[in-house]
Formats: sequence, C-alpha cells, structure tokens
Amino acid sequence: MARSIAVAGKGGTGKSTIAAFIVLELVRRKETPVLAIDADPDANLGTHLGIDVEQSIGDLREDMMKQMQDFPPGMSKAQYMEAGFHGIIEEADGFDLITMGRGEGSGCYCYLNSMIRKFSEDIVPSYRWVVMDNEAGLEHISRRTTSNIDALVIVVNDNPISLNTARNIEEITKDLKTTIKKKYVMTNMVKEKRRNEVKNKIQDLGLARFCDIPFDETIEEAVYAGKSLREAGSEVIRSCIASLVDEVSAL
Repeated sequence: MARSIAVAGKGGTGKSTIAAFIVLELVRRKETPVLAIDADPDANLGTHLGIDVEQSIGDLREDMMKQMQDFPPGMSKAQYMEAGFHGIIEEADGFDLITMGRGEGSGCYCYLNSMIRKFSEDIVPSYRWVVMDNEAGLEHISRRTTSNIDALVIVVNDNPISLNTARNIEEITKDLKTTIKKKYVMTNMVKEKRRNEVKNKIQDLGLARFCDIPFDETIEEAVYAGKSLREAGSEVIRSCIASLVDEVSAL
C-alpha cells in the first residue's frame, strides 16, 4: 500500500515548493517509485521538479470531449481514455508526474471524471509513495473514493489570508469521506517579527505546527528562473522535510 502525503494551502505560500522537496527527499532515500500529482491549477510542481509537462489530464479530458463521436475503430471510450491517461504520465528518475491541469469547460464530464478517478486509483498500488500538490479547496482529495491520506500538510505564511485558508481547509477535511490520519501545519517564509503572532493564530485553529522554514534565496532564484529545486534549499528545509518523511513513515 502506497503511503501518501498531500500538501495544501493558499497560493503563494510555497506549497508547491514544499511538495517538490518532499518528492526529492523520497527519491534521495530511494523510497521509489514515487507518484507526484500536481492537482493545483497553477501547475508549478513539474517546473520545480525539472519536468516539462507536455499534456495534462485537463487537456486529455477536453480532447476526449471533442472526439466522443469519432473513436478509432475497435476501440471503446474506456480503452481510448486509458491509453491517453498512461500517455500523460511524465517519467523521471525515481518518480512519475501526473498534472491535473485546467478545470472543466462546458458540458457533462461525469463519465470522463469517473474514468480518470478509476485509472488514478488503479495505478497507485504501483508506487511506494504518492505526493499531491493540492489547490486550497482539496478538490482532488474529495474525489478520491478508495484511498486514504496518511498526512495532510497545510502550508501558511504571515499573510493573514493564508491563515484563513488553513481554517477553511481544516473545515473541509471534516466533511471529506477520505480519511486523513494526521494533519500538520508548516510555516514558510514567516518574518521573524511575526513568528509568535503566526504561531499563536495556528494554535487558535487547533492545529499543531510541524516546523518553520525560513526564507531561502537559493529557492527564490530557482523559482524565478523556472529551474528545478534539486540544487536549491538550505540544510534547514532539508532537515524539516526529512523529519516529515520520518514522521509519516512511522504512522
């Protein structure tokens, strides 16, 4: 059974960066293969991992809608969709990446979404770990029907809106059918003068802070240049991510 870590938070908090570092730490430990799922519409995870994403599930879904009446001879809708689904899995050294991409356009996507969900869940047992970069609404997690989440990491910074988002995420998780074993808050790039204030607000939410990641210029430069984070990051962030992986491994 694959272990899973989901990362969520307001856009701009650095959650995609955290998700990328988790994937890279698992690869470094040879806890492979790892399945990385970019479920954030901004779709930055591939860039952080050094992958040029050619097609997303959103693209595949739109192609399917256009070709519903014109499938190749002898091929069912399910077979066509499955072939396309496997074709968008980006393979890298130690991990694979699936990018969810854009949301739905006009029309009914119920049938396609049910197939996407089934294919996604069918391939999970092939991996040792699954790492998901989620949007704040946790839409991808809410659609999972058979798999549970070992850990949810909520990333916040000193922007008050990010704390409101953390509160909303906490409320959303209470209504999910998916079981989440453990929830953590990770603070990122919080200014020294605001750390106690942010810490107190997190405690008011009833969430425990796992660790604090300071601003790191090497990460900022890599993100700005659109480069992989493989060579970026200080010992502080690497130690924090390593401790998180240790914690989740013991659940």
